[in-house]
Amino acid sequence: MFSRQTFKGGSFKLPNIYLILVGFMAVVAVLTHWVPAGSYQRAEMMTAAGPRMVAVAGSFEFLPSSPVTLWQFITAIPDGMVGAADIVFMTLLVGGSVGLIRRTGVVDLGIAVLTRAVGGRSQWLIPLLMAIFAVICGFIGVPELSIAFLPMLLPMFYRMGYDGMTAVAVALLPTTLGFAFGITIPGTVGIGQSIAHLPMFSGAGYRAGMLALVMLVAIAYTWRYAARIKANPAASLVFDSDSELRTRILSAQQHQQQAVFSPRLKLAGVLCGLMLLGVIAAILNWQLSFNAISGLFLCTAVITALVAGKDSNALCEDLNESFREILVGALICGLARAISVLMSHGQVADTIVYGIVNMVSDLHGIVATIAVFLCQALFNSLIPSGSGQTVLTMPVLVPMADLLGITRQTMVLATQMGDGMTNILFPTSGYFIATLAIARVDYLKWLRFFLPLFAMLLLLAMASLALAYSIRLGPF
Repeated sequence: MFSRQTFKGGSFKLPNIYLILVGFMAVVAVLTHWVPAGSYQRAEMMTAAGPRMVAVAGSFEFLPSSPVTLWQFITAIPDGMVGAADIVFMTLLVGGSVGLIRRTGVVDLGIAVLTRAVGGRSQWLIPLLMAIFAVICGFIGVPELSIAFLPMLLPMFYRMGYDGMTAVAVALLPTTLGFAFGITIPGTVGIGQSIAHLPMFSGAGYRAGMLALVMLVAIAYTWRYAARIKANPAASLVFDSDSELRTRILSAQQHQQQAVFSPRLKLAGVLCGLMLLGVIAAILNWQLSFNAISGLFLCTAVITALVAGKDSNALCEDLNESFREILVGALICGLARAISVLMSHGQVADTIVYGIVNMVSDLHGIVATIAVFLCQALFNSLIPSGSGQTVLTMPVLVPMADLLGITRQTMVLATQMGDGMTNILFPTSGYFIATLAIARVDYLKWLRFFLPLFAMLLLLAMASLALAYSIRLGPF
């Protein structure tokens, strides 16, 4: 993921994402040497996402200093791989499964059907797909689905004259914003409301309205960028790095053109579509684990390939090739988790939360609400797990909210949005970096695309929190 940007007076080479993540690891390791160690006591609690060990308010105590050692730094990456095994293998298996489906020609068939349906109005696919993805993730809260969506979007958008950045935006923005402003997200809303003793998924109407508003902004922003790229491909932020991947994907499609409209492939396409809908329905109804999702995607891909006419040897070869393509993205998920491993070794996460609560408790209601949101957003760079943050921060934020006159519903909203919005800002988010790796989009180029939109979304989120505080959003 190296690329060269030329400026007046020289050139600047963007660092590889591995270097960026190791840099974050080094910062955290240094942090553990001067931030005091500390811990809240934990108690088991039944939540919407099952039993969780949650922090006990008022139980914080400082501990003997335990700065990260050189040996802990060396072993953090393999420990992170183990700790993130479910996400690593979901990335590998789901990405490999989608690659296998693509090699059957089913994705080409779907693209042909879609492009025929929209005719010369290909730009309408952007709002349509983004709306569908946002609704799915707004209910089930699995932003990692961007890893599954992207391999299907890339050939479609390349063929229609767009670039890889457009495909990444359509995959990442709705899945992440659907999670950040989600309606029935078990890992953040469900756990947060369980801890705050609120009716499960209450306040859904307010969150749905916010999701619709932020998606309108995100769709308009992506549409504008895509229109500019279609009119002038050289204006693409990834024009140079895009060329190799575009050529490989489109050339692979040309070899499959003869099979696109065969009756057997059509049957495989219909069956694949039905099975994918079944997977989504199962996730919605039963809140499936990452391992279950991985297994279902793999079964869907294998059945699709067999129905499409792949013999067993060809199927295995295609699956191997698909795994090779997604391997870097899977490894990055584990590398990102190494940062959380170092935080755990240094025992500084609870200390940071304790300091945040002490700082925010001296502020006025509206200012305190927005401060919690911003602190949660920054804290996400260190602990990118939504449920992990919620079980740590909500138990100590609820009594603070009661003292400051902030409704508990508003506090749940602040923590939910703060966690979700920065999932595609900090490189410690595994699925985010894996998605960029699949499309070979440099992290800093993504920031150049995303930061203006992020600023707009940040203002909308803070305005929504100020409104929630003013109207005393309930139940309380």
